[in-house]
Amino acid sequence: MSHYPLNKGVNKPVEFQGLVGSRYIFLLLGGLGGVFLSFIALHVAGLNSYLTLPLALGGGFAWVTRVFALSAKYGEHGAMKQTAKQRQPQRLVNRTPRLFKDLTR
Repeated sequence: MSHYPLNKGVNKPVEFQGLVGSRYIFLLLGGLGGVFLSFIALHVAGLNSYLTLPLALGGGFAWVTRVFALSAKYGEHGAMKQTAKQRQPQRLVNRTPRLFKDLTR
């Protein structure tokens, strides 16, 4: 009877073509979906195909290169770290002296 190793990929991050982490994969899919929908909207609006096609291809290329650059720069959890860093307050303001008065008792 042959031995088949199980669970070879446990605790490894999701990776697709060099994108590490599911956040970047979803970001890539959402951006390319938006580029595709904008291409359809421009085409339905009646713009020339010689204009809409290069816009869509350029937008798609720019989006893909940006997402891959973010993935290479920040890694698997870097996008979440950047989001958390932006959500931290710049300063804490205490307008009442109650906190310090309670310390002296």
